[in-house]
Amino acid sequence: MKKLLTAAFAASFVLTPALAGDLEGYCVEYTTNSGGDPSGCACLAEQADASMTEELMSVASEADLEGLSDASKEALATCWPS
Repeated sequence: MKKLLTAAFAASFVLTPALAGDLEGYCVEYTTNSGGDPSGCACLAEQADASMTEELMSVASEADLEGLSDASKEALATCWPS
């Protein structure tokens, strides 16, 4: 379930326009629209620095998700632990 949520969340960064620097707002909008759990969005925004935010918002495919930095993968796993 976590991998599915993470993949869907990451792929959405390309499918839905987002305001640069508003990772939390984008995350909440995406997860709400897709029926996901937005409870980790504030956590993700707090953990992401500028480069991580840019990286997360540029994911275009599952292959990109697999290529995320360890820091981004850790943030996703921390914010959506189940």
